[in-house]
Amino acid sequence: MRSRTGSGRDLGGCLEGLERVAEAAERLGLDAEAATQTLAEARTRLGFPGTAFVCALAGGTGAGKSSLLNALAGQEVSRPGATRPVTAEPVAWVPADAAAELGPLLRWVGVDKVVSHHDPRFTDLCLLDLPDYDSVDAAHRATVDQVLPRVDAVCWVLDPEKYNDRVLHEDYLQPLAHHADRAVFVVNRRDVIGDDRQVAALTADLRRTLAADGISGRPVFVVSADPPDGGGRGELEQLRAWLSERLQAKAVVTERLAADCRQRAVELARRAGLDGQDAGRPLVGDDARREARRRAVAAARSAVDVEGVRRACRRRTLAEARAAGAGPWGRLLAAVARVRGAGEHGPASARSIDPAAYARAWRGRSSLSRTVNPVHDLLRRAATAAPPALRAEVMGLARPDRLEERLTEAIDGAVARGTVDHTRPPRSWLWPFVGVLQTLVTVAFVAGLLWYLTLYLAGRAQADLPDLPTVYDVPVPLILVVGGLLVGWLLSRLLSASARRAGRRWADRLTGNLDGAVAAEVESAMSEPLAELEAARSELLVALSDLRASC
Repeated sequence: MRSRTGSGRDLGGCLEGLERVAEAAERLGLDAEAATQTLAEARTRLGFPGTAFVCALAGGTGAGKSSLLNALAGQEVSRPGATRPVTAEPVAWVPADAAAELGPLLRWVGVDKVVSHHDPRFTDLCLLDLPDYDSVDAAHRATVDQVLPRVDAVCWVLDPEKYNDRVLHEDYLQPLAHHADRAVFVVNRRDVIGDDRQVAALTADLRRTLAADGISGRPVFVVSADPPDGGGRGELEQLRAWLSERLQAKAVVTERLAADCRQRAVELARRAGLDGQDAGRPLVGDDARREARRRAVAAARSAVDVEGVRRACRRRTLAEARAAGAGPWGRLLAAVARVRGAGEHGPASARSIDPAAYARAWRGRSSLSRTVNPVHDLLRRAATAAPPALRAEVMGLARPDRLEERLTEAIDGAVARGTVDHTRPPRSWLWPFVGVLQTLVTVAFVAGLLWYLTLYLAGRAQADLPDLPTVYDVPVPLILVVGGLLVGWLLSRLLSASARRAGRRWADRLTGNLDGAVAAEVESAMSEPLAELEAARSELLVALSDLRASC
């Protein structure tokens, strides 16, 4: 069941809004105990039966609270006296018809002493006479501090000579300024002030003082609760009328609870840095985030050695192409290299290069200190911009060991995902075809050499030899030797060009996925802590806005 204030505000929405604000504040690491206590007390207050509200007479020593209560009641309710302090415990003046149902409420407020009445003008009003807030007895002030937050309205009884008291304004009026709409101010002992001009001057000065406390537009009554000549009853009647007619019981209670909800929510928002015109501004601007992200991603790419992965792709592809298309001559050179112990630099060892494994072994080659630094700088910048209550929470996110562990896991995951689909080196139909051609060219070259060797041996033996066949006057053996060399070189160039092209495409696919995955994971790892913080701040701001709309 939702209660509504006299101005139509949704008290249930206020309570739900404060609950959401408190939850968001706790996610930010803020202490929301005061808000939680306010929620509990509001729900407790709403649980009491009846329509009467509680108004406390509060003031300092000698202000005349007890005398004022007796004057309003027309009988002695609370014993006045010259010896200070007089009132040692709260005294309640309650309607007799509501005394029974008010009992639990008064005990919750902290009142045991009750005096009932049958005054028809105050059927919904319960007046409390409180001890002095500046009493020499510390227990009296403790009682005032306990009772005031639980009453529904306050009538501040002021001494004309002490209404500027520092304790009154700094310890009570300023902290309770959000309850100003349920406060009335009574300057007692009018008879010691002087004529009407002096009364008006004192009233104007009091209003200025109250305005400095954040309280304006509240009624100020100047009365004599116990005048020496028995006069001054007109001012008391005005005060009685205001208390009985202007304060509507249901509105007073619900408005007080709504004000408490608003105040607690605003306090939490202020501690989260969400007050003022820049309430929705993030702790760190977009430009700073982009720069930190750019530096962190560049450092992570350097740690993984993305360019080294590209080189490994090209070397592996070239080795695969040579193995398939180098022909007998290429395989002979590789065998010679192995025999001479240079195999680790030859095509065979190149074929053992695994770019994906090279990427996954990044931890053994580098560290993440350069990647952590920009993230740490960003979080320190956020901590500097955060309000004092949030700085410890933000700096807790900036621990280098936690950041490095988080980024290491992120990069490991990125490397695993980025290389999973591109571990096999590319193949081309051209390479075996080039291999066949290289074999034929090698055969032609060897045939030309053997032909010349045969001619040489025959010449040494002075044997008769037929004329050499020619093509355009060029001996065929020469064509076989020179043509074999030239065509073999051209075929090797074609094979290398094809391997480089295939290697680049493989490297683009592999490192493209790897680069994107590393960038995405680093961005997530560096932005997630701040994102969670900003999400909680945004949630608190939205909850505060909803609460204000409700109450």
